[in-house]
Amino acid sequence: MKVYESPTQLSQEQALALPRESRASDWHGAPLPIPLSWSIALDPHALWFVCTLPGGGRSSSTPGTFVEGLWEEDVAELFIKSPSGVYQELNIAPSGAWWSMTLTDYRVRSEVAQRPHLLSLSTFVDGESWNVVVSLARSTMEVPVSPDSFLHVSGMWYQPQPYYLSSRPAPGEAPDYHHLECFERVVMLPVPASA
Repeated sequence: MKVYESPTQLSQEQALALPRESRASDWHGAPLPIPLSWSIALDPHALWFVCTLPGGGRSSSTPGTFVEGLWEEDVAELFIKSPSGVYQELNIAPSGAWWSMTLTDYRVRSEVAQRPHLLSLSTFVDGESWNVVVSLARSTMEVPVSPDSFLHVSGMWYQPQPYYLSSRPAPGEAPDYHHLECFERVVMLPVPASA
């Protein structure tokens, strides 16, 4: 999975202008009206995650709050896994609520997980889709993004039944965003001059 690296601090506008990767079908192969699309970037201070998903209408959480269970409504998710298998999950709701957890093994939560420092978070619903732009302080991420990392982008869309969105669904498996086969190795790239 592509991660853009900038030697200088990025703005929200620059993060939004980065090239996107996308997936036009859900976990089960059904076409999506709006593809799941994303970009991930690092600047000297921040990890940036930009994502567009279908939906955005189901979100009852309070804006700006840190709250678990966001996956029970529309949500965008980023998973970052280290070579050791430790991984960090980040969830963002259309309302702007967010949550993070570090896991020491498959679905095993760290007993001493630290909350990363949120630098900025913007969400906006645009017709049949919604967008998130979030930046987190790299120094506070328990699992950093590096050339040795593995990433997975996912989300939920309720219409009203759940659609499971994944950058890389595990073949032949029931939806499980923690599955090892969902993760892709990082490919570091410079930020394009046009961004």
